[in-house]
Amino acid sequence: MGYSGNVQVPTRISYGGRSGAPLALIAATAAVTMMFASTPFLVPAIAQRYNVSEGSVGAISIAQVGAFAAANFILPRLFRPSGRTLRLAAISLLLLNVASVVPTWFPALVSLRLLAGVAAGTMTWLTWTNAMKRKSSMSAVASTGPLVALIAAPLMAIAASRGDRAVYIILALASVPAAILFAPITGRRRAKGVISGSRSNRLLLGALGALTFFGSALFINQAVVARDIHDLSPIATSLAFSLNAAGGLLGARLSVKHVYPGWFMLSIGPAALLTVLGPPIGFFIGMAWWGFGFWMAVPGILQMLVDRSLEPSERAGDGQGLMALGRAFGPAMGGYFVDTGGLTTLAIISSIGIGASGLTVVGVKQGREMLPPTDPRTIDQREH
Repeated sequence: MGYSGNVQVPTRISYGGRSGAPLALIAATAAVTMMFASTPFLVPAIAQRYNVSEGSVGAISIAQVGAFAAANFILPRLFRPSGRTLRLAAISLLLLNVASVVPTWFPALVSLRLLAGVAAGTMTWLTWTNAMKRKSSMSAVASTGPLVALIAAPLMAIAASRGDRAVYIILALASVPAAILFAPITGRRRAKGVISGSRSNRLLLGALGALTFFGSALFINQAVVARDIHDLSPIATSLAFSLNAAGGLLGARLSVKHVYPGWFMLSIGPAALLTVLGPPIGFFIGMAWWGFGFWMAVPGILQMLVDRSLEPSERAGDGQGLMALGRAFGPAMGGYFVDTGGLTTLAIISSIGIGASGLTVVGVKQGREMLPPTDPRTIDQREH
């Protein structure tokens, strides 16, 4: 979540390659991150161009992220992971970003972004399937997202001020490296029923879904919060999103050095509330901590899923899929409160929901340790 200095991108890509993550995976992560980082800035631009309410623009996110979630759930059960599939998905995303410049009818744009969500979901499934096999690769991929978002925030703010077409052109250009590069991805199609019965994993997956549901409901409307509550300019708003991404980058780099992902997830709730109920400076502080707390939490929770699975990539698609489902339906709730003038109520509900998801992870973490991930049994299964 959260998410010009473009010369910094190749530096991070090179780092990712040296850390064990193929360059194509870093490029794919960057392209998908750019797509989602653009969403808050596109809300006012799309509403103005298509003459729809800002709450209605949430349909774009619902379609885009809903398709993203479906791809992460369905594709691992139908196809074997491969580098060729990753490249085809990247080419599709490139073409769909270009095509999104053309429509003058709002439902047509929604349809194109739905297909873009399928392409992005495919790329994310393949990226994390590979990344979850090695901690160094996971760290490189996780760090790429917030770094790209840090760069994207001011870029998207400037582009969106010129209309949504300018944003989609930038997204198309960002997809080019992923469409060109190739990663030798291998793996097996997930067979029906071949999955650990860990009950802790089900709780962790539910917590990830809740985090992104309640978080995205408010986060996607943070540009509206900045404008309507704090009277901030678009450039000042982009600074807050950059701080969010900078906090996320720091959190992603430090996430492997601690064992408290649940507590960091819990801390996002007060930060989210501060962005709405606090003074203007609170908006910047809250956004920065939101990014930091999110990326201090999520890699650790994904590692908890790995430790409770029969094989490292077992829950890769499910974890990304449930997070995507949260991002798909959260904006629908957020759009309702925006259109009815209930931003304060939305902030309170989102804060409580995020806090509850964090407490769930804390509870799982404080439970008994699991057997080694290669053991077909787990403490969860033996105790219930």
